[in-house]
Amino acid sequence: MHALSTAAGAAVVASTAYNAVAVVEPLPPPAVANREKIRLRSRRRTYMHLTGIAFMVIALICMTVSIFQHVVHLAPTKIQAGGAALVLPYNFVVALGGEDGYARVSFTTKAPAECTVSFGNDAAHLVGKVSLSWGGDVASYACQDTDPSWLWPFAWSKCGPIGYHSGYVNVVKIGPLQVNQFAYYQVRCGSDGTSSVQRFFMPAATVPAAGDKPVTLALIGDVGQTIHSNLTYHRVAAMKPHAIIDAGDLSYADCWQPRWDSYANMVEHLSQTTPWHSVPGNHEIEGVEDCGYAMMGGEFVPYKVRRARAMPFVESGSSDPLYYSFDVGGVHFVMLSSYSDYSPLSAQHAWLRRDLSRVNHTRTPFIVAVTHAPWYQTNIMHQGEGDAMKASMEGVLLEYGVHLVVSGHVHAYERVHAVSSGAVLNQKCGIQYVVVGDGGNREGVYPFPSADTAPEWSAYREAAYGHGSLKVFNSTHAQFQWHRGADAATATPADESWLVNNQVHDRHHPEARRSSLCHHV
Repeated sequence: MHALSTAAGAAVVASTAYNAVAVVEPLPPPAVANREKIRLRSRRRTYMHLTGIAFMVIALICMTVSIFQHVVHLAPTKIQAGGAALVLPYNFVVALGGEDGYARVSFTTKAPAECTVSFGNDAAHLVGKVSLSWGGDVASYACQDTDPSWLWPFAWSKCGPIGYHSGYVNVVKIGPLQVNQFAYYQVRCGSDGTSSVQRFFMPAATVPAAGDKPVTLALIGDVGQTIHSNLTYHRVAAMKPHAIIDAGDLSYADCWQPRWDSYANMVEHLSQTTPWHSVPGNHEIEGVEDCGYAMMGGEFVPYKVRRARAMPFVESGSSDPLYYSFDVGGVHFVMLSSYSDYSPLSAQHAWLRRDLSRVNHTRTPFIVAVTHAPWYQTNIMHQGEGDAMKASMEGVLLEYGVHLVVSGHVHAYERVHAVSSGAVLNQKCGIQYVVVGDGGNREGVYPFPSADTAPEWSAYREAAYGHGSLKVFNSTHAQFQWHRGADAATATPADESWLVNNQVHDRHHPEARRSSLCHHV
């Protein structure tokens, strides 16, 4: 091997062993290399400056929009002349009042105001009046991110742009009203905020009289705000139910509070015309651990302000709006909280036993309990999450003859035979369970394992969107049905089961007859 040097500084190496030639590029002079380094540094500085300017512009735009939204939403809390929009009531919710002929109405205004609710059974003559004085039964809430990084344009508060302040939610009890007739109400706030006359059907607490149509109750859960949710709401509206029973997870706001507003707008066609009763789900908790900001008052604040306050918890002897009871159409509903203390020494446990001990079985021959987390279910999701509550409360429900437990949480449908402590019973005591967390929320449908893995107590299950219904015909017969969302509105229900005092007749297993009422008064 030998080397040849050229005047230009190029080097050529000839290899005699491989009979090949390799050419090595000449090294640039020092001045040229320095100019290239300077040029690269200049480009990097330019890029960094442009990137910084872009971030500053985006941050300015985002903060400007946020401040504008914040100011427009909060508005002045004092009512100004011509400020009709601030006191115009909206987002109406109706619930039963805990006494025959009474209802609760909640509505929202953008600013606090003195409001009057007129009501009656004749739209042209609203003879009853209830006034809400300034600072009366009105609540609102605000949330503020505990992390000041919300100033960074891509790390806003989880609550909403630059924080959030809800509207002012008013709750009023109206009545007495004649039952089994339409009732009407109108809200007037200040001198400028007057709603249109709203109408809802006021059901009786007792079973239908002989010859009357059955009482229809819609059973929904985990509905949320999607296309599938909207279908569920419209299918429920088409049923014209006497009341809606909601097993929780309503808005799926998940800390972003404007979603509560869009939810209220989405369901208002139902909530203002049909008594709506709910229990809290896990998506209603919205505490610091979930959301990273401090809500005024702790967990469940948005749910309590917007929904739970309108429930008849005081009338049912509860000290907490998260659990309560009420009567409609011959059914005593016990609305339980899966996310409050339910241990044997808890206030909820003591209230449950006290409430069930007072049930008049002549007035309400059927008893239905509602929870969010199911006690019996075979889906691959949320296994065991209701076991602790079941261990604490199942014995109480069995003791007092509860017929049916309705739950959500699992995004699919399942019905369970009448069981007691996991044992399917034949001509013995038992409670039937249904899971209706299939309302349509954004998390989708949860699948079931293979059919051969189903335990004996699982009567029917399907991973599909839908909703349930309960029709009460008289003091001995009530019919549960499940309606698949993909089916035509007029289609035959995909599943059904008859609740009969002392027996449950199962369509999918006609040979099975399960006793569901063990406690006789």
